[in-house]
Amino acid sequence: MNDTAYKPITEEFYTILKDLVARRKYGLVQYFSDINEFITARAALKEIVAENEADYLTLATGEKIRLDRIYRIDDNIAPGYQHYFEVSCDC
Repeated sequence: MNDTAYKPITEEFYTILKDLVARRKYGLVQYFSDINEFITARAALKEIVAENEADYLTLATGEKIRLDRIYRIDDNIAPGYQHYFEVSCDC
């Protein structure tokens, strides 16, 4: 994810995130940092906020994650990443 421009997420995934935030769901959050590091965190989901023409998920730990950089939350893989870590084996 080298592009710095925000890419809005699908309405379906946004609805899933809003539901999880409303329930203050604690779970696994995997995302890409602004320098493309793959990060895994476990935390409660606090809120979704809009800043600087982008939407962010705020965790109870204080971390802010741009929504288009989220790979997955628990079993909810973000659209566009379904095959991102697909592994093949020529055994």
